[in-house]
Amino acid sequence: MKVCIDIDDYHTFPKWDCSDVIERFVEAFPDIKFTLFVTPWMKKIAINDYPQAAERIINLIDNGNVEVFLHGLTHMKILKGEFGLIPESIARKRIERAEKYLKRANIQFKKGIKFPWDMYGRGAMKAAFSLGYVLFTAKKSTEYPGKKILLRKNEVMQKRYIQPEKHRYKVSGIGNGVGIIYYHGHAQNVRSNGIRESYKNFLNELSELKRNYKVEFIFCSDLIGEDITT
Repeated sequence: MKVCIDIDDYHTFPKWDCSDVIERFVEAFPDIKFTLFVTPWMKKIAINDYPQAAERIINLIDNGNVEVFLHGLTHMKILKGEFGLIPESIARKRIERAEKYLKRANIQFKKGIKFPWDMYGRGAMKAAFSLGYVLFTAKKSTEYPGKKILLRKNEVMQKRYIQPEKHRYKVSGIGNGVGIIYYHGHAQNVRSNGIRESYKNFLNELSELKRNYKVEFIFCSDLIGEDITT
């Protein structure tokens, strides 16, 4: 069984910095992998303003436990999200600006993007395609001309949220034949019991999976070769 974990909204500012929590997961499971969808100018705070957290992420990337993709620029709603109704030229400038902030922080990133709230228009898609980006989305009907990875429940993959203890999934609830378990969480919540997520609960669930299945941790980028992509 393959286990894929992504975390949205990562930034080095303390509210969104979960790099220390990821390090704790690595201590428990040295082969664990996290895909971080990073917002480099979150609420107009530059990701390179907090070099200590950036250094932890750089080390985790170097050790093979973390990969980084873009998750918008500011995560601030304009019209229908950050990238909903803007033209291609503006969307392109926002993506290129996000790249610059990551480069200033010396954080290596891959050419992929998940738009905040999974909201985007034709201008954003054209900009992402022209820049050579893979699109991560839960929208099956999106007419994206480039490579697209569908992060949604289907015949191959079961999507699960990281839940508080009283709502935690039981491993016995995993259907037969499911090859990939995809976990989705948010950086601002994984340290404690947030809206859905908590470190302790997720640690317990992964430990249960490891006891019952042969688990292989993979990145979201590894899904490119699966049937769930187009």
